[in-house]
Amino acid sequence: MSKRKPDAVFSVTLATGGLVYVIARHAKGASSVAVQAGLAIDRSPTARPRRVDDLFAERAINRKAKKTEAA
Repeated sequence: MSKRKPDAVFSVTLATGGLVYVIARHAKGASSVAVQAGLAIDRSPTARPRRVDDLFAERAINRKAKKTEAA
């Protein structure tokens, strides 16, 4: 069986109050990605990761770069 690819974009609140965007399958995975990136996230119950519009995917910290086309 193959793994499902992450397809949702989440905003994760940092301990400093800022936001970062993460591509993940679910909210818990978004938190894990932010922590693994070395960011201190806000762990209070009111600051859980929120699903946002897919337009924010280009700002995600774990976005894969598009492959350049060969000439």
